[in-house]
Amino acid sequence: MNLSHDAMLVSLRITAWSGRLYDRQASTHVAVHHEASVTAGRYNKCLLPKAAFATLTATMSAARSTHYAQTLPWDDQGSRLLTVANYEDYTKLIDGLRERMVRERARFIEDYDDNIEKARLDLGKLFRIEDYPSKEALQGKFGLRYRIVPVPDADHFMAKLASDDTERVKRDIESQIEERLHDAVGDLYRRLGEAVERVSERLREDDEGKPLVFRDSMIGNIRDLVDIVPRLNIFGDDALAQLCQQVKDRIAGVEPDALRPSRDFDPVARARVKRDADALAEKFAGYFAPAAEAAPEPVREAA
Repeated sequence: MNLSHDAMLVSLRITAWSGRLYDRQASTHVAVHHEASVTAGRYNKCLLPKAAFATLTATMSAARSTHYAQTLPWDDQGSRLLTVANYEDYTKLIDGLRERMVRERARFIEDYDDNIEKARLDLGKLFRIEDYPSKEALQGKFGLRYRIVPVPDADHFMAKLASDDTERVKRDIESQIEERLHDAVGDLYRRLGEAVERVSERLREDDEGKPLVFRDSMIGNIRDLVDIVPRLNIFGDDALAQLCQQVKDRIAGVEPDALRPSRDFDPVARARVKRDADALAEKFAGYFAPAAEAAPEPVREAA
């Protein structure tokens, strides 16, 4: 595997106006009224009704979820690993969300004056028109963009390092990169394992022998995962690929209505999926240790 050819680093930046503002006068008034220190609390005003931000907030949340789902963990600086195999899917999804955010920003600005009038009623004497940015300023207060850079390798760092101990530093860097890669692939085991465990858990019966609530998202999440895991399997990990295929064959293909009381309920299918989910959950558990133990290292082969 050549990491610089097979993957890249991507970071996502979302900017948004919170619509909240610290009111010093109100904070002081509350402190005086309660004979408290002025440092005892802060009064933050909601400048617009919460509903005004609903669609924008949903899109920002979807962008974050998509970014994490379509990439692998890498470092604690905000960068995540994006495989070349998943580049087109990632950019298509994020670009679509960015376009959606642009449309919703335009709608937000179009409704801005009306929402300010609603806030005037909500805030009463706390309302001050000077607290509100102009419509022109709002254009730059909502945005969604991503940045893609190559994955640096040890030689890249060595070119910038003047030291007599370059070989040791190089080995350390290579070791750190290898560790991050194994952690990244381990994240795929975790995602699949947790999704299978949730299916297994929801296919139990309650204390009265009645099936627990089983939502469409249980199977929907499984289907999303078995679609994306092969594109993120940067090591070409055979064990992961086989487990993913088993999850696809035994769970992803079943319809949710067959697993819960409904017109299409199939008790035989429910029992089978429950057995399969339990068996698969045990297999995934082999890649994760109990809380007090160290996790065994999965056997992986480089692509």
